Amino acid sequence: MLNSRVWNWAVLFAAAFTVVCCLSGCKAKKSAVTSGKIASQVTAAMQNQNYRTVKMRVTLDAPNILPMKVKATVNVETGKRLMISVQPLLGIEMYRIVCNADSVVFIDKMQHTYMAEPYSKFTDKNYNLNYGMIEGLLCNRYFDPLEDNFKDVAITSDGVNTIYRKQAPSYYVEFLQREYLMRTFFSTNDGSQYVSGDYNSFQLFGEYVFPKAAVCAVSSKQMSFSVNISFDSVEFDKDVNIQTSLPSGYQKQTIESLIKSIFK
Repeated sequence: MLNSRVWNWAVLFAAAFTVVCCLSGCKAKKSAVTSGKIASQVTAAMQNQNYRTVKMRVTLDAPNILPMKVKATVNVETGKRLMISVQPLLGIEMYRIVCNADSVVFIDKMQHTYMAEPYSKFTDKNYNLNYGMIEGLLCNRYFDPLEDNFKDVAITSDGVNTIYRKQAPSYYVEFLQREYLMRTFFSTNDGSQYVSGDYNSFQLFGEYVFPKAAVCAVSSKQMSFSVNISFDSVEFDKDVNIQTSLPSGYQKQTIESLIKSIFK
């Protein structure tokens, strides 16, 4: 029973950062709106994100999905690839998620199966899911939804909060910044589907400020849930081990069969 529940949770967790969702809007009170490049407006925050790699040990709590908290390790080579190793019992890896520049790999060591799909497989043609979005949500980083150097970003401020909004034809992304990046919201224009990340309890880890906790939420036609993430340890600019090779002898599974097995 535990293995089945952990499997369900792990797939949903992967979906939170990789699957299905264009994201929906929190409506903030807006004052004077300007446009410009985000890099010139958030210099201090961007400097806080100059690290080359990050290694994290995290505790994941999804009370409406999993009856117990789950430990995981996260290794990130910024701008290139990341690996999430889910270890529900005694530090033994049961599931692995690898995201690289063009695809997502999900490995189930319990069932000896794997899934490997390009990002385009997870969304329709109107939604530009890419690696930067996944890394950004997980690592409290800005990402460029259209990969166009943040051109024509709308900037709004009420004296306390600054909101950066990038509009695409069918979706938008908003970043809410105070001293640090506090919230990311990625949504369809009609608000029907979204992914969000809320970050809090910032503290200094080595040379960089990083949140101690985050809440990531997903809402879509296929699923709706939230995951509480506690960052137990965070290390920057250390060597990381990201295993990108596909396991031999494992059976390949499609995303369609994976979703069907969970939501049957």
